[in-house]
Amino acid sequence: MANPRKPHLLKIIPPVDASFILKGDPIPWNNPWHYHPELELICCIKGKGTNFVGNDIRSIEEGEILLLGSNLPHTRQRDRKFYEQNSEETPESVIVQFNEDFLGKDFFNTMEFQHVRELKSRAARGIKFTGPVAENIIEKLFFMIRADKTQRIISLLMVLDTLAKAENYEFLNATGYVSDAHLKNAQKINRVYEYTITNFRKPIELAEIAALTSLSVSAFCRYFKTRTRKSYFQYLTEVRIGYACRLLSEGRFDIGQVAYESGFNNLSNFNKQFKKLMQSTPSEYYNQTVNK
Repeated sequence: MANPRKPHLLKIIPPVDASFILKGDPIPWNNPWHYHPELELICCIKGKGTNFVGNDIRSIEEGEILLLGSNLPHTRQRDRKFYEQNSEETPESVIVQFNEDFLGKDFFNTMEFQHVRELKSRAARGIKFTGPVAENIIEKLFFMIRADKTQRIISLLMVLDTLAKAENYEFLNATGYVSDAHLKNAQKINRVYEYTITNFRKPIELAEIAALTSLSVSAFCRYFKTRTRKSYFQYLTEVRIGYACRLLSEGRFDIGQVAYESGFNNLSNFNKQFKKLMQSTPSEYYNQTVNK
């Protein structure tokens, strides 16, 4: 079996007359698992699909704001079935990509921007903002699209200030997540992430995963737990349950189909694992999200 591709280093080149990138993003059909030194701010205007950020997998939500730190592996995947059946629909997002020192090496080292430095540090785990703060940021991004170059810089600083002061947010990855895909010694774990994201819907054996890292099964198990603070099958279950949550929230499949589509071949085990991770049954989760 051929090894899956390692995370793709995406080379980001800002326009010659700007210090950062501001653009629309329709979520490409074949968006690769990638990373880049630039921080990335993602605003979803509309769209159906899945966010993969580090260890985290969850549905794209309209109106959400994501802030991804430097070299945090990620990809966004369209819901292929939905867009094939609704060809007139197109997802819409606004993306801002900027280097940590895009305004100069020492600009954010001043006392006035300590809270922004801390925000950039927290972003290494990936951060999701929703609600009023997200609505505020969306307004600022729409203004930036229309603004001149100087106003864009000022507006981006206002965006970072707002996000740094926000109290309602959630991390996308646990404290133990290591976002060092750019380092040579992280290539093994990222091969595992890439393979899992691509193949979690089918049965996966430890031997095939260990082969990706050129380690024995026992050595791989120790390696993975050291890197992630969890077993590989715990991680795989979290990926599958995250995908199941997305399918349940869309309301297009019954629970048996959701279990199968998410990589479970046993409904009883699916119900057990879902309850353990989400603190509710699939039926309860469905009722909370679809019938709210």
